Amino acid sequence: MNLTDGVTSYDFKLLPHRMGMIRPVKHCASKKTYTSVAFFSWDVSIVGKEIDFLWPAMPASMWKKLDEFYAGNKTLIWDPTLTGTPAAKKYNVEMKWLDGEYLLGGYDEELPTSYRGDVTITLLILSEAT
Repeated sequence: MNLTDGVTSYDFKLLPHRMGMIRPVKHCASKKTYTSVAFFSWDVSIVGKEIDFLWPAMPASMWKKLDEFYAGNKTLIWDPTLTGTPAAKKYNVEMKWLDGEYLLGGYDEELPTSYRGDVTITLLILSEAT
């Protein structure tokens, strides 16, 4: 997997333990009426889909890079490939959430023994990248 902001690119050194499925979602709404229900639905779309990632632990150096993307507050390009070969579809995303805990080695970001635990990221898909 890879994230880039157009200037800086980062290949994930450690794949997530869990990752949400990359599949379109059905956008719909309903409203109860006196005797029935009104239902509205639109075509399925990948736009607006949130993908959650979970790592039980990751090196602090990886956390630091992801935190730079998070703090940069820019639209990112996400390549979800798991094989090293670029994916057929890439996505423009926003990193909505990044959180974790200090684990093994504490606050230090440079020591190879420093880790972050229970790391979660949420990416919001804005569109397919071209």
